[in-house]
Amino acid sequence: MLRTDNQLKFSAYENIYDVVIPRDNLLRKIAETIDFSFVNPMLKSSYCENFGRPAKEPEMMFKIMFLKRMYDLSDEVLVDNLSYNMAFKYFIGLAPEDSTIDSSLLTKFRKTRITEDILEEMLTETMRQAIAKGLVKSRAIIVDSTHSYSKGNPETPTQILRRMTKNLRKEVYKTQPELAEHFPEKPPETATIEEEIEYSHKLTKVLAERLDHKVTQKLLSHVNKLLDGDKIKSIQSETDEDATIGHKTADSNFFGYKSHLAMTDERLISGIEVTTGRAADTKELEKLVEQSKKNGVVVEEILGDKAFSSKDNIDYCEGKNIKLISRLNTVVSNGNSRDDEFVYNKDAGTMQCPEGHLAMRCEVRKGKYDNQYFNYIFSIKTCKKCPRYGICCKEDAKAKTHSITIIGETRQKQYDFEQTEYFKQRIKERYKIEAKNAELKQSHGLAKCKYVGLFGMKTQIFFTAFVANVKRIVKLNEMVTA
Repeated sequence: MLRTDNQLKFSAYENIYDVVIPRDNLLRKIAETIDFSFVNPMLKSSYCENFGRPAKEPEMMFKIMFLKRMYDLSDEVLVDNLSYNMAFKYFIGLAPEDSTIDSSLLTKFRKTRITEDILEEMLTETMRQAIAKGLVKSRAIIVDSTHSYSKGNPETPTQILRRMTKNLRKEVYKTQPELAEHFPEKPPETATIEEEIEYSHKLTKVLAERLDHKVTQKLLSHVNKLLDGDKIKSIQSETDEDATIGHKTADSNFFGYKSHLAMTDERLISGIEVTTGRAADTKELEKLVEQSKKNGVVVEEILGDKAFSSKDNIDYCEGKNIKLISRLNTVVSNGNSRDDEFVYNKDAGTMQCPEGHLAMRCEVRKGKYDNQYFNYIFSIKTCKKCPRYGICCKEDAKAKTHSITIIGETRQKQYDFEQTEYFKQRIKERYKIEAKNAELKQSHGLAKCKYVGLFGMKTQIFFTAFVANVKRIVKLNEMVTA
C-alpha cells in the first residue's frame, strides 16, 4: 500500500544533526539544493494506494538507491551504514534513533517499482531543476559512449546448451532416475551447435511427458525457452543473455553493454541510450538529440568523435540546422552500403558484422568522381560458425566481403567546415565527456554492471547519471551564488 508520510517525526535527538553534520557536507548540500518531492508522485503508479501492508515511503527508498550509486555500495554494506551514519540518516529523512530497512527491500524496490519510463523521468527531473535554476545556458551537446563489463562471462552457444542439458540430466538422476534409460545418446565433445540442438530437442521431448518434479520441470522449461526459435545461437552467456562482445580496439574487446551519453557544455547528462556491447555509436545520435531536446536543451551544435560523422548523421544534422562538430573518417562517412547492419567500429578501426566479428583486412581502390571503394574481408572460418551463416554469407562462398563506396561530394561540405578555426576550437571541448565517463566509472562503479540484463544496465546508468547530475547542479549552483 502506498505510503507517503514524512518519515522524520518528532525526536528528542533531532538537533544532533546540526552538531555532527558539517554545513559543507555534500549530502547536506544536496538535501538543501535538490527538491526530491517529485519522487512520490512519480512512483505513485507503482504502488497500490488502498490495499496491502504500508510500504516504505517511496522518496526514502529512492534516496537510499541514490546513496547506493553515489558511494558504489552493496545492499548489505549500505544498510549497515544507514544504522549508524548520521549523514546518511539525515539525507533519507530518518531520526537519529530510527531503525533502518532490511536489505531485501532494495531488491524489491528495484524490480517492482522502477520502470523504463520512471528512469527517463528521473533524468528529465534533474535537467528541469537545473534549467529552473538558470544553470543551463549552452546550446550544444557532447556525445560519446562508455562500456561496462557484464557480471557474466562470455561462452559459446555450444558450451551453454551442453552445460544446461547436463544439469537437467543430473536433476533427473536425483529425482527420477528411472527416466535415464530413455535418454538419447549424447553427442561427442566435438559436436557442433546444430548437433547439440538436435540432441537437446530429443532429450526435452523424452522428458516432457514424464517429469513430475518441480525443480526439474523448471530446468526443462528454461532449456525449451532457449531452443525456441534457436534463441540459443544468439546468446553469449547463460547468466546474462543480453550481454554481447564489443570491441575497444582492434586487439581488445569486452563483454557487456554500452551506455551512449549526451551531455551539455555544463557537464549535465541530458540523454542516455543503453545497448549491447556490439552496438555502433553512430546509430544512437538522433535518439540522444531528441532526448536532450525533450529534456529542455536547445541543440544547435553536436560535438562527437569520428564515429558520429556518418552520412546519415551529417544529413540529419543538416536537416535540423545543427552544426556537427565531428572529424570525418573516410570509412564512417559512407555514401552507400549493401547492408546497413554492417557498421564501422571506430575503436577497432575496421568494419564489424551484425554478430560483432571484425574484418581481417581492407582493400582500397579509387573510382570515378573522387569516389573510393573499401572492400572488407572477413574470416570465412568464423562465418561458418556464425548463426547468420547462409544469410549474410552464402554457404558455398570461399570468402566473405563487404564493400562500401565513399562519395567525395557528400563529405565535402563537412570537410570544409572541419578546416575552420571555429571547428578546431570547439572540438577541443570534447574532453569534458571523457572526464564525465571517467567519473561515472571510477567514482560510481559504472565500469561493471551490478545487475544482469539490459534493463539492469539501464537501471544502473540512469541512477548513476542522476547522481552525477545532482552533484553537478550543487557545484554549479555554488558557483552562481558565490
